[in-house]
Amino acid sequence: MRHGAARDAVTVTSPELIRAHATLRRGSHFLGLGLGGPGAAQRAIKGRYRAKVIGNGLRELDRFLNHLVAEAAQCRGIALPDSERNTANKLARLRRALRVPNPDHARLVALAHSRNCLFHCGGAVRRGDRQDDTAMTIGWHGEGGALRRVAVGGELAVSAADLAEVCRFYRDIADRLLAEARRLPNGIA
Repeated sequence: MRHGAARDAVTVTSPELIRAHATLRRGSHFLGLGLGGPGAAQRAIKGRYRAKVIGNGLRELDRFLNHLVAEAAQCRGIALPDSERNTANKLARLRRALRVPNPDHARLVALAHSRNCLFHCGGAVRRGDRQDDTAMTIGWHGEGGALRRVAVGGELAVSAADLAEVCRFYRDIADRLLAEARRLPNGIA
C-alpha cells in the first residue's frame, strides 16, 4: 500500500465526518416527523408561530449541512473559508474541488429564501428571487417536478408532505456527500 493511500484511508473514516452525517440525518428525520408524524394533530403548531418554527427547523438543517460540508472538505484535505456561511456556495466550492457534479445548488438557494421568508416574514413573500422579480422560487416541488414559485404578496404555505420532501432532500444530500468525501483520489477505494 502506498504511503499516501494509507493516509487517505485514515482520513476518510473520520469520526467527525460520520457524526456530522448522522446529525444531519437525525435532524431531518426529526423535523419531518415533528409536523407530520404520529400524534401530529394533537401537537400541531398553528398560526403565526408555525411559519417561524418551520423556518427555524430549516435553518438548523442548513447549519447541519454546512458542518457536514466542512467535515467532508477537511477529510479530503480541501481548504474552505471558515467564514463561508452560505451553504449552497460552500457545497458548490467543495464539489468543484472534488470535480463532481453539483445538482443541488438551485434548490439550496431556494430553500434559503424559503426559510428566511418563513422565519422573518411569517411566510409572507415580500420579494422575488432577484430585484424586480415578481415571484420567489421555493424549496419544494410542485406538479411536474419543478420547484414551485410563489408570487410576491402571496403566502408561503408548507404542508407536512412538503416538509417531508425537503427533509428527504437533506438526507439524500448527506448520503451523497458522505460517499463523495469517502471516495479516494485517483480511483483508490
